[in-house]
Order: sequence, then structure tokens, then C-alpha cells
Amino acid sequence: MSIPEVGPTTRFGRLERRGVLLGLSGVQLTVVGAALLVAVVGVYSAGVTGLVLSAPVWVVLLAAGTGNVGGRPVVGWLPLLAQWHARKAAGRTSAATSARPVLPGERFGLPGLPGELELVDCAALGGTLIVDRRTATVTGVLRVDGTGFLLADASAQEHKVTSWGRALAGICQQSAVLRVQVLARIRPGGLAPARLWWREHCAAESSGLVAALAGMLDEGFVVPHLRETFVAVAVRAPHGRRRMSAADLALVAKHLGSFAAAVESADLAGHAWLDGEGLARALRAGYEPAAAGRAEDGPTTLTSPTGVQERWQWLASGSSAHATYWISEWPRSEVHPAFLQPLLLGEATDRTVTLIAEPLATGKALREIRRAKVEHVADAAQRARIGQIENEATRAEVADLERREAELVAGHGDLRFTGLVTVSADSPAELEQCCAAMETAAAQAMCEVHRLVGQQGVAHAAACLPLARGVL
Repeated sequence: MSIPEVGPTTRFGRLERRGVLLGLSGVQLTVVGAALLVAVVGVYSAGVTGLVLSAPVWVVLLAAGTGNVGGRPVVGWLPLLAQWHARKAAGRTSAATSARPVLPGERFGLPGLPGELELVDCAALGGTLIVDRRTATVTGVLRVDGTGFLLADASAQEHKVTSWGRALAGICQQSAVLRVQVLARIRPGGLAPARLWWREHCAAESSGLVAALAGMLDEGFVVPHLRETFVAVAVRAPHGRRRMSAADLALVAKHLGSFAAAVESADLAGHAWLDGEGLARALRAGYEPAAAGRAEDGPTTLTSPTGVQERWQWLASGSSAHATYWISEWPRSEVHPAFLQPLLLGEATDRTVTLIAEPLATGKALREIRRAKVEHVADAAQRARIGQIENEATRAEVADLERREAELVAGHGDLRFTGLVTVSADSPAELEQCCAAMETAAAQAMCEVHRLVGQQGVAHAAACLPLARGVL
């Protein structure tokens, strides 16, 4: 009997939920301590009567310090609510619409992003870079296409996974690279090449059938969906916030070029780095995917800013509505590298899946791991003192920490991954239906997702714009 080939597998670490003491964070312990202080003062001042009279205060504090709502501690909701109402009162949840195109060398702003950005043409790279002087970063965007993964045999899949891992390991050795973003998007569009071919080869025909087919192409007889993937790389600006010189652009182009070569070695067909028009199309599709699909035949110029209205659970931009989710838990068991297939290749709905990888310095990563291990040891000692049994989730977290430390000591790099998923639709009612379909697809991929309420603006910018921005 022949044994079938088994492809490569991967294992993800669990979401760390440790606390300073008994699973409670420092803020939670402070609130619980305040509740105990109020109760003790009430007892010492008026005995049982004082305890009862002060109950409305210490009970509320105790519930706020130990309770959880929607997977988030109650004390964690307070800053979120305060920031949301402050931004709403200041009018920062909406942005006006302007049709003025943005030219290279000119600064512009985008909704959800603080500060201004600048487009700079880089001849050495053959594309356009996005400069953010506020964070002293320079970002290049590369459009890539895969050469086939699902239909490849196990050895070819393992080669591609290893090569991509080698490309990510390379950024851990480059201190100039801040983060890498992989953005895979499904949006309306894709008929532009067919219409172009038709105009070039069949426009002169005058038969009724040719005219009917031309009308179908022009009127959108079918609703095609385009799948596109971008890799954005953010590097540190050579001289901080100063204006970049030709030598600075050459240095940035060298870093980006080395990463592009590593991407191609992973059997990813990398196109040229996006120019100004390509960036305009990518950014516009992030805000209005349907409008971008209708306008893909002609030239696109970047406008600043796009009209956006942020709501508590979703974001409205032009004629589109968006909702962004955070992948809070990756699969807890070993999975095949194609485990995201339900999200990436499922039902043809407007959907964007983003993976952000931030390299951590080896020294910093080791310090974080050792501090976490000390907290686990102290927490375990306290649990044993009060007779509380350690659960399996805590043991799994400790095992993940030990595995990460062993890999770092062995010479591997450490990356902090963040996953975001954005669902887009033409109306809020349709958006909720698409969100339900996405949540089902996430469950099939063995991922847990949570909607980022109260912060849809910054979440949408991080998830839908190929700018390699930091997360929240």
C-alpha cells in the first residue's frame, strides 16, 4: 500500500492572556484594590452598615476590575469609549471629499491616518515610494502573483513555504525594515483587459453579434471579481524626517530590491513596484472597490482625501460600507499552510485579508519572553498558595514561550504577526450578510475573529491600504 504524501504543516502560538496576578492586569488589579479599599474603609467606619452603604461603589469597582464583555476586560472598554466620543465630538470621524489629484512631491492625507504622506518617484527602483515624515518611514508596494500552490505536490509546497520563510527571516536581519504587509483582496473588476482586447481586434466589425457582445462587455453583463495581492514593505527613512536625497532613495531602493529578490525566490511572480497611478488604483480600491472596478479602463489619479464617515461598527466611504475584523486566535492545532483557503478563495464577496509581520530584535524578544516566563512562575506560585488549579491554556502558553526562546537561541528570527479581515458591500444591510458569510469562512479556517468596534477608521486604514502601517 502506498502512503500518500503529506504536505508541510505549521503551528501557531496562542494569544497571550496572562496577567500580573491571577490573570489580572495591572489596571485590573488597581481597580480591584480600590474596591477592597472602599469596602475596608466602610467596615472600619460604620461596620456592616458602612459595608452595605458603600456597596454600590465597591461592587461596581469589583465588577469593572474582574468582568469581561465581548472578550475584553471592562476596564479595557473605558479608554476605547472615551477615545470614540472624543473623536466624535471633535468631528474627526468624518473626512470631506476633494477631487484634486495628488502629484509626486506633494503632501496629502488619508482618512484614518494621522499626519500627511508624500509621493516620491524613485528611478533606481522603477516605482513610486510613500514617505511618512511623521513616523520617518518609507514604503514601497509590490504587486505579486502566485505560481500555484494548492495543486502543487507536497515537495513543491514545502519548497515554496521554506522560501517564503527565508524571505521573512531575511527582514529580521535588516534593522532598516520595520514591517511587511501582505494584502490579498477580492474586489469587482477584471474586464478591462477583455474590453481592451476587444477594442483592438474587433472594434472594426459591424455585425449584430459583435455589437451585442461589445454591449455586454461595456454594460457589465457579468459581474467579474478580481483577485489581487500586494506586498508592502516599510523601511526607516535614512535621515529621519528630513527630505530624502538621491542617495537616500538609492539606499531605500537597495533594501526593497533585496526583499523583492527574496520574494521571487519563493516562486511569487513579482511585478514592478507600483508607480503613482498603480498606488492611486490600490488606495482607491481600498475605499471604494466597486467604483474602482468601474473606472479601471481609464487613468486614475489619487485624490486627497476621500469622503469617509466612521461609525461604531462599520465605515462608510462613498457608495461602499466596510467592516474590519481582527484575527484574535489562529488555529490551535497543526494546519496545512493553505488553511486560509476559505477566506481567500471562498465566496466571491468583496473581502480583504491582510497579514502584517513586524520583526523583533533578538534581545528585545528574549527580554519579553523571559519577563513573561517570570510572570507565569509568579502567577503559578500564587495559584498554588490559594489552592487554584492551573488550566491547560496556561500550560500551552508556557510551552509556546519555551519554543520561541529555543528558536531564538538557535539563531532564528522572531516576527510579530497580526491578521485583519475587511468585508465591503454596497449598503449596511448587505454588509451584515457579507459579514456573516465571512465569519463562517473564518470558522472553517479555524480562526477566531472579532470586529474592531469603535476604531473602524484606523483599522480600515491598516487592513485595506497597502501602506504597511502599524496596528492600533
